[in-house]
Amino acid sequence: MNRSITIILLCAALPLVGCDSTRAPSFQLSEQSEGLSSFAREKVQGELNAGFGSPADLVVWSELEVDFGQYSGNVKKVSTKAGMLRIGEQSDDDETATDDKEPVYDGLAAVSGLASARRLSELQGAAVVISRAQPKSAAEAESDDGEESAAVTQTPQVYRVASYDVAKQELHVVDADGDPAQMDVSAGDSVQILGSALQHGRNLYLRHCMHCHGVSGDGAGPTAQYFKVKPRDYRHGIIKFTSTKASVLKPSNKDIFRIIKLGVPGTYMPSFMLLPDDEVKLITEYVRWLAMRGEMERKLNAWLVTSYSQEAVDEADSASELQADFDTEWSEDAGDNIERFGNDLKLDWQDADKPESVVNPTVPRTPSSSESIVRGRKIFLSKEAKCASCHGETARGNGPSTEAFNDLPGKPPGTKSDKPGLFDNWGNIVKPRNLTTGVFRGGRRPIDIYRRIHSGIKGTPMQAFGTTLKEEQIWDVVNYVLSIPFEEKQGGH
Repeated sequence: MNRSITIILLCAALPLVGCDSTRAPSFQLSEQSEGLSSFAREKVQGELNAGFGSPADLVVWSELEVDFGQYSGNVKKVSTKAGMLRIGEQSDDDETATDDKEPVYDGLAAVSGLASARRLSELQGAAVVISRAQPKSAAEAESDDGEESAAVTQTPQVYRVASYDVAKQELHVVDADGDPAQMDVSAGDSVQILGSALQHGRNLYLRHCMHCHGVSGDGAGPTAQYFKVKPRDYRHGIIKFTSTKASVLKPSNKDIFRIIKLGVPGTYMPSFMLLPDDEVKLITEYVRWLAMRGEMERKLNAWLVTSYSQEAVDEADSASELQADFDTEWSEDAGDNIERFGNDLKLDWQDADKPESVVNPTVPRTPSSSESIVRGRKIFLSKEAKCASCHGETARGNGPSTEAFNDLPGKPPGTKSDKPGLFDNWGNIVKPRNLTTGVFRGGRRPIDIYRRIHSGIKGTPMQAFGTTLKEEQIWDVVNYVLSIPFEEKQGGH
């Protein structure tokens, strides 16, 4: 399948204006991409540009599970005046609503969760898509064997918002060169404005998050060098603390929102409680989008790295023949693979937001009592749960696993680390939580700790016990864990 057809028919990829600065930030390729041959790396870069754009020139790939921010309306009256659309109903006796004036539209309505009438004055750079519907010609109607004539939808026209005057309800539209758009529009055509939420999320992310997490979401922002533990790299598509089941690969939208809003206690990740919820939602969506971009890059790498790495080029008898093989495989398989990768991303992120994906106990919490706490401690020390192997018998995070050569998360079973300790999917050495401090990074509510035990911590050696422990047992462990910081005062168990 041709990539350009995929963009037009499946992805509806639309560029969005960002900033004009020559020093605008850029997305960086991952280390895995840098290990590809130059010709494979060039294709990966091209596909990422086509599907996601750059920080200054974003792209709407509508197949992704992202709320890009969408407004819609319909053409009511048409004129030949270039570059201006009037939004809103006007009465028949309004002198400005004549055929030699600007087009008149129905009110521009917010049709997605992150679109807001309060931000109508901030649409600059968003995509304006005009879909023109025309009746079939007489010849086309006759070819339908007498069936009722249907509309023929032509390829949408795509422009950009230059500005929107809320008081005058005037939308100024420009073409790709920044000139007033010469639009071919008719009464009944539909108008959509797409991408404003992604732009607002980007702006907020660059202001509040980029300095730690980096422009690309790789955890390599300018202040990251001062941290002992690198900030989260979103490009894996993994968030450690989620409310979702162990089998669900992605965090829910609410999980990311909560982490941004509340922060991660005991780490450099601060709380953004002072930001309005609507701004946190916009950052959340942009973080999800960055994660999807990173995942697409990883999927492309996984497809190409075995046969078309730089190492493969160096070892090949003929580099030119290897590149010819690549060109053939790319032309034959790239379209279908990219479509499949995009669909996989969509389904995975959709799955995380399904109500049935959230861990919600069917058994009410067991009241905390000395009996429950004792039962929880026995489970904590048992061979079945093996909590002490990591957290230690005194729950100080010093179990024997911290000194062993362990399997690496995210790697094939049996892939051991080259040095003792526990590691996460990002390659960081991690120390099990010292439960005596009472600091719980994923939240200290009983339900938060229940979910950590039930589903583990994604991307880390903290495994899930939802299939090995009964719900009542998990609640007992929750009660024990919450009691640990007070053990010395209570005389221990």
